[in-house]
Amino acid sequence: MQSILDVRSLSPKERHPGIFNTFKELGPGDSFVLINDHEPKPLLYQFQIEFDGEFEWWPLERGPEAWRVSIVKRETKAVEREVTDYMQDDHHRLDRILETFQEARSGGNWANALAAFNEFDLGLRRHIQAEEEVLFPLFEEKTGMKDAGPTFVMRMEHTDIRDFLDKIKAATEAEDSEAAAGATQMLLNTLADHNMKEEQILYPESDSFLSKAEVKDFIRKAQVL
Repeated sequence: MQSILDVRSLSPKERHPGIFNTFKELGPGDSFVLINDHEPKPLLYQFQIEFDGEFEWWPLERGPEAWRVSIVKRETKAVEREVTDYMQDDHHRLDRILETFQEARSGGNWANALAAFNEFDLGLRRHIQAEEEVLFPLFEEKTGMKDAGPTFVMRMEHTDIRDFLDKIKAATEAEDSEAAAGATQMLLNTLADHNMKEEQILYPESDSFLSKAEVKDFIRKAQVL
């Protein structure tokens, strides 16, 4: 269970020091959920400078009343990281959130199911955005493969994935268990093959020809999305 740090009642000058102290007190692999009343991008930029390679930044909710971010202290500080490491960690994180959604839906707890799905939906769409807007263009530039390469196939599969997300959300909001279960299974079937190709081909190949500086820039840009 993640601890929660709600800074909305604090004065602006108290917020960042309190957040930084909370992060410093975390043990390796531990995390907390930050709740703010605006998007905390300036805070993210400070984390990127002061805690380079030490943290993960996973948005869970984006307004209009609250912005929630899971901030994780990485088990091992590593300024030089890999695309595979970063993106595969996000796959595993999203898998856990989807399992929470499935458990809540199966138990008929629709409020919890919708809350979990909204986190999953935001996370997966950000993951896809990081690939399509940052990683894929780099891959295509380096390899010259665009219209017939792996990123072309990935983009088509992303279209299907977004469609499944829309269907699951609509079914969950309607509390239609059968429709939600069916759309979720189709999504899982697609993701099983899609994620395997990314983790075994696309990400390792990207790591093989991207410089350490390019990987670092990719991760920074992905965090900001």
